Amino acid sequence: MMNTYLGGESDPLDGFEFLTMAEAGEVGHWKVVEALNKTAQNDELQQLIDWVTPIQQRHFESVLDGSVQLSAEEDPNAPA
Repeated sequence: MMNTYLGGESDPLDGFEFLTMAEAGEVGHWKVVEALNKTAQNDELQQLIDWVTPIQQRHFESVLDGSVQLSAEEDPNAPA
């Protein structure tokens, strides 16, 4: 997927955008697992969810910050 998205002519912003999407997917995945576990009520799984979700959220926020910072340095009117 990364090669399809980034190809051979990617710049740092493209890389950070890809990472942002990937990390958002990780956060989303664990939120789905958490919702499913509300019914399953598996205590060990809940411990894992409680441990991993904040880590994934921090990863997402870090790459999002990088994407936003790099995008602020781009010229939106520059030729593609």
